[in-house]
Amino acid sequence: MTTPAMPLKALHAFDAVMRLGGVGRAAEQLGVTHGAVSRQIGLLQRTLGQPLFEGPRNARRPTAEAERLWSEIAPAFAALEAAVAQRGGGRRRVRVSCLSTLAARWLIPRLPGFATAAPETTIELTESYAALDRTLCGADLAIRMWTPGAPVPEGLEAVAFMDNTIGLVVARGARTPGARLVSRSHPGAWTSWSALTGQVVTRGAVVEFDHQQTMIEAAVAGLGAAVAQHPLVEAELAAGRLDAPHGFVADGAVFAAFSRTHDLNPAARRFLRWLRAQGGSRAY
Repeated sequence: MTTPAMPLKALHAFDAVMRLGGVGRAAEQLGVTHGAVSRQIGLLQRTLGQPLFEGPRNARRPTAEAERLWSEIAPAFAALEAAVAQRGGGRRRVRVSCLSTLAARWLIPRLPGFATAAPETTIELTESYAALDRTLCGADLAIRMWTPGAPVPEGLEAVAFMDNTIGLVVARGARTPGARLVSRSHPGAWTSWSALTGQVVTRGAVVEFDHQQTMIEAAVAGLGAAVAQHPLVEAELAAGRLDAPHGFVADGAVFAAFSRTHDLNPAARRFLRWLRAQGGSRAY
């Protein structure tokens, strides 16, 4: 009897679709067309004699059998990738999804240090606040806010790397606090800070901004006082552009890096170790 040929190419395409959450993303990573990936998925389904995806054409989802199959083959492809990466030359790529203000004000200023330590690795950074699922929208690591002990989306694991501390900040030398500056992305910041510190929030003018980035710039300009996360204002504090008269207090949340369970390549694991060192990681 002849053993059927192992459909490795089809399995590779299937692994990419499951890992990245769609045929389009899989095609982009594999460097082929959308149709080529679809044909490989069709071949695999015919080989197995059962469908692997169901639902309408524009919202296909894996079947239970697809999830079982992927759980068995994903570690094998991860091991193959790791074996090649450890022996191969050239640059290695890590896709990182990060909250936009944290990316601009904390992560990007530190990336030259990582580039010096790991010159063979390229970081592809995407700014996003999107909710997470097993696909991570194609990222290897997604940096988000998290409360330790809170549920983690199925298929993902979280590594906390930095406490979230908040404090009131004003422009250096400001004689009065001025208006109360608020970002729509964190509308409860003043209430949380007051509850944690016992400081009374005085009534007065309120100026709202869409994002913390512009709110912080308004505080630097002397428009008023803001309650901000320490990692987002540490550069301004160090440069003397902002003061934090009451210091900073932990609010119980952390910054965490999410990844697919058992699916980090060596370059991504190195970036995660560096991230924990930068954030002063402790045991959570």
